[in-house]
Amino acid sequence: MTAPRPIRVLHTISGLSGGGLERWLVDIIRLSDPAEVEHSVFVLYPDLGGSPVYDDDLAGRGILHVRGPGLRTRLLAGLARRGRARKTTAFHDRLSLFSRALLCPIELPRAIRVFRQARPHVIHAHSGPDLLLGVLLKARFGGPLVHTVPALFSQMRMEGLAWLPGFYRRAHRRIDIFSTGEARSELIAIGVPEDKILYDLGGVDLASVPDGGREHPDWSRANILRRLGLPDDSLLALSAGRLHRSKGHDQAIEMLAHLAADLPQLHLLIIGDGPERAALAEQARRLGVADRVHLLGFVRSPQPIFRAADIYLRTTILEPENLAFYEAMGAGLPVVGYDTGWPDLITRVGHGRLVPMQDSAALAAAARAILDLPDRGRSLGRFGRDHAAAHLSVRSSVIAHLSTYKRLVAARAQAAPAVAPVGLENDAAHS
Repeated sequence: MTAPRPIRVLHTISGLSGGGLERWLVDIIRLSDPAEVEHSVFVLYPDLGGSPVYDDDLAGRGILHVRGPGLRTRLLAGLARRGRARKTTAFHDRLSLFSRALLCPIELPRAIRVFRQARPHVIHAHSGPDLLLGVLLKARFGGPLVHTVPALFSQMRMEGLAWLPGFYRRAHRRIDIFSTGEARSELIAIGVPEDKILYDLGGVDLASVPDGGREHPDWSRANILRRLGLPDDSLLALSAGRLHRSKGHDQAIEMLAHLAADLPQLHLLIIGDGPERAALAEQARRLGVADRVHLLGFVRSPQPIFRAADIYLRTTILEPENLAFYEAMGAGLPVVGYDTGWPDLITRVGHGRLVPMQDSAALAAAARAILDLPDRGRSLGRFGRDHAAAHLSVRSSVIAHLSTYKRLVAARAQAAPAVAPVGLENDAAHS
């Protein structure tokens, strides 16, 4: 038996803020063929991680299932947000963890109603807390369960999800596919079978943007500089990602301070939003570079800013790769980054320089060396763009996930041909 067409997928996700995980969900849906896959999305709590910036993208496609949560959910989500924002003590970590964990069983009845409406063949649980919800739905209805979280175990611990690797160890038999940022060897070490591991978590959509910003005036560097109110001879360093301590934006500000006297035309653009915004603004003021640090907030389509920049600062202190890093490669930017100890594309591809972890002076020296090159490092950046075009296509990543859905559904139908796929008990037309 083959998989039905279209396959119906129910995505569960904690929130719809502007992180890479939410963007990856939007990309899966945006780049899918509706004739092949029908998507529905259940949002545990729309603004749990910040403003729900992607709800319009999904609601416009008629697939978003969100109703106003009840009082208990609003109270718990408020506690979770408070813990995530402050996290100054172990108490706040425990508060955030406890509140987020309780959201799953409390919202289970609403999720069941959505499940019955969507009648999915596959459940795809994104992030950590909603994995619990995915497991509960699978226990109730059966069917394949895919889990995605683009994070290392160390990042999970920093995010208050220290329980998640242990949950993998105990519950991996209930999860059909793991798509995480952790090393394959680490997942295998805790018991996850190798054939359940899928490494494909998004990339760059080079087909959707003009090459280098030359085909449309809105993509030009001059226009971006004008919008930011900066002189034409400005140098632009860029840092992108959630305003969270794991992203190291404070290190980028320190780098700017090191170069302030020697490169007065250098400005730092920071794309992203989050709980560290006020602290970063205060740091820039304290170091005397407030007029040269531009906190741009969440940017829905950041490609023009990437293409306007001269250099990308990868200051993450845990992860060597993320969507913003791939975006910088796709834009042809030279990159300076911290050596996280993991195998690194910067070394393999040769599109930038690595420096010792959290050494902002070394970061500044490496950035200065690149910006002093006659072409400001554009020849280095081309290595990154060529690699992104060949190996980091978001469309290829989406195809890999869609193929996984089809394989799981077809395997289930073949293993139990007398039983209709999940959600299709009365839908023989799709069998």
